[in-house]
Amino acid sequence: MILFKSFQYNKLFALCGFLLITCSAKAETIYELDFTTATGEVRGWFETINWEFREDVDEMNLRFEDGKLVIEPTSDKLGVLMRDFDKKDYLHGVTKIRIEWGVDQYPLGADWSGPANKTRNTREAVSFMIFFGESKLDSGFFLAPDLPYFISFFLGKDEKPDEVYLGNYWQKGGRYLCIPCDGTSEKTYVTEIDLSAKFFELFAKQPLPISALGIEVDVQKTDKVNGRHSKAYIKRVELF
Repeated sequence: MILFKSFQYNKLFALCGFLLITCSAKAETIYELDFTTATGEVRGWFETINWEFREDVDEMNLRFEDGKLVIEPTSDKLGVLMRDFDKKDYLHGVTKIRIEWGVDQYPLGADWSGPANKTRNTREAVSFMIFFGESKLDSGFFLAPDLPYFISFFLGKDEKPDEVYLGNYWQKGGRYLCIPCDGTSEKTYVTEIDLSAKFFELFAKQPLPISALGIEVDVQKTDKVNGRHSKAYIKRVELF
């Protein structure tokens, strides 16, 4: 009888723990971009959630297709989608990011290898950028705007998942990570990172609140194949 009661209590505690974890998980979603049910014109969809089109993103052949935001540039341009938060709307307490995305064609000619003090053709079919805080750091080039600390996650063909990459500019506060980065095309990846721990690892300081988010496509100086420079997609982005 005592053993039976102990078993019942254990089951009860386990059930309570499961319910607590389930409720907590639902409450922990701080920001989400969900394209799995998105329809209609892309610019209008993003404008309703206060995102802006910048650079040549209009020429990136953006569309919602099969539960994805598809990005398929046919010219070698740079395109950016940005969400700048007002200070009162900064995202506080984000500890993890999860992205479901993939690349059907990588930009031919992209090359992140080599020393950071040499100009490289640092291009990507898609990247998701997270900006921290409001203090802007020197870009290293007078024509490039100064930016806050940022981490840019991207999918690459020949890059390494354990490498921390620097761009040609923003080397003081910008870091580029290719995760999981096995170079396979036409495959949906899940990039899941402990964001607060990664920020501390990269910059040796406690993470600042998130002040902006961005989706970037940069296929400048890459070659066209199959009538396009790249093709990528995003299904969902979640910040916990």
